[in-house]
Amino acid sequence: MYVGCDIGTGYTKGVLIDQDGKILSSCIIPTNADPRTASKTIIEELLKNSNISQDQIKGWGSTGWGRTYLPVEHEELSLINCIAKGINFLSPSCRTVIDVGAQHSMVILLDEKGQVLEFRQNDRCAAGSGRFIEVISEALRVPLEKVSSLVLNAKEKVNVTSQCAVFAESEVIAHVNDGKPVDAILAGIIDSLARSLAAIAKRLSVIDEVFASGGMAKNSALVKEISRYLGKELHTAQPDPQLVGAIGAALFVKEKS
Repeated sequence: MYVGCDIGTGYTKGVLIDQDGKILSSCIIPTNADPRTASKTIIEELLKNSNISQDQIKGWGSTGWGRTYLPVEHEELSLINCIAKGINFLSPSCRTVIDVGAQHSMVILLDEKGQVLEFRQNDRCAAGSGRFIEVISEALRVPLEKVSSLVLNAKEKVNVTSQCAVFAESEVIAHVNDGKPVDAILAGIIDSLARSLAAIAKRLSVIDEVFASGGMAKNSALVKEISRYLGKELHTAQPDPQLVGAIGAALFVKEKS
């Protein structure tokens, strides 16, 4: 059995797979700016959920921002390669993957074997990541899990022009003071992020089929808007888009064992 962990700035994800790549256990927990504790907790949860002991694990792989903090001897792996490996295993037809995490976004082109052909990423500004939505939802006092449904049911969309999360927050406050509906403001934010992500993708030669991974892939409103800007259907990685990197990490150590 093999464990893969994706230790991100927002969430720490872990999977336990067997020799055939079957997921025996998975877990997603907040990192809470403490990757050491999150890494320790994710291991405990994976082992407890599968009812096995640590010495039964043949290999450990770690990726993401906090990949060095896994408290066992492990292989440190590139997040881009892990996402490519994970999405190719889950959806072999994928040729383009758009991954949106808490503090980054990236677009990766794959060949038919799941090898990385080219990639672009935006990790310099929160406006191109899930943090953009979090900042605005916090400012509007809207729970993050309610953003998608509000946007999908919005009757109008407020134009948000700022490409910086800090300036966008100020712009949003101005819209609130002008009496604009919260759902319309959120629709504008989702539109802005989708437009930014589609622009990154269009700098590459987007190849069908296109899949979304990362935590923000769970936001159906964002997926819908990206699809509209790309003019292509954007599928969501299954069984959970947030686990793609962790699955890739587990598969890499399985292959090396």
